[in-house]
Amino acid sequence: MRGLALGDDLSALLRLLKHSDANVRRSAAMALKNFGAEAVHAIPALIRALDDADINTQIAVTHRLSEMGPAAVPGLLQALAKPEKQVRREATWALTRIGSGAKLAVPALIAALRDADLKVRLGAAQALGAIGPNAAEAIPSLINCLKDSNLIFCRLAAQALTRVGPEALAALHEASQSADSYVRREALWALGHMGERTDDFLTPVISSDQASETPDQFAARRGGTADVKTTVPIPVRSKDIEKTTIVKLD
Repeated sequence: MRGLALGDDLSALLRLLKHSDANVRRSAAMALKNFGAEAVHAIPALIRALDDADINTQIAVTHRLSEMGPAAVPGLLQALAKPEKQVRREATWALTRIGSGAKLAVPALIAALRDADLKVRLGAAQALGAIGPNAAEAIPSLINCLKDSNLIFCRLAAQALTRVGPEALAALHEASQSADSYVRREALWALGHMGERTDDFLTPVISSDQASETPDQFAARRGGTADVKTTVPIPVRSKDIEKTTIVKLD
């Protein structure tokens, strides 16, 4: 009887995803959280709702998909291709949450490392790290990200490489010999976190003057502009959704 009641309620919520009022549609998407694993049956309806005219409904739907595991990855790939950057950000967060089960998304996440939006790029790097060894295809792209002028993005790419695992070692050792001192620094950081001896590769990576420079000074030396002023928590997700993902650098 309980299953029948839940099924009836779930059907009612899915009908509300087509309601004429955007607030009702968005509330229905958010209410699906109460159904736990049973809400996996709502995936087809949620994927259709990604085409909703209301961006906040799209964001809420993408968040619900993040709770449904690998079965939701095809829908999240659609969200990652949306023109609205807020939806793409949410999609990268969702794929990060799914982790290793999101292997199907690796090619799209590699492309997202070049997204015009910084937070999408940050989220893509995090998601590839969460996928781990299944994201080995992304190694060349992540190595290339170590050249970026955004310090946080560089570190997230390095962190992702550590989580991809041993397959990244050869590329990291090569990067540790780069002519770019910042690429060397991130590669050495990654190698150290993977338990590799870095003594043989250590060179004066950053001079005392470089070590004290601001991100803007750093970016100016490299012909760009800094995307952030300091290393701070980055909200990857939209403010009006239930919680914020914090980029943790260690």
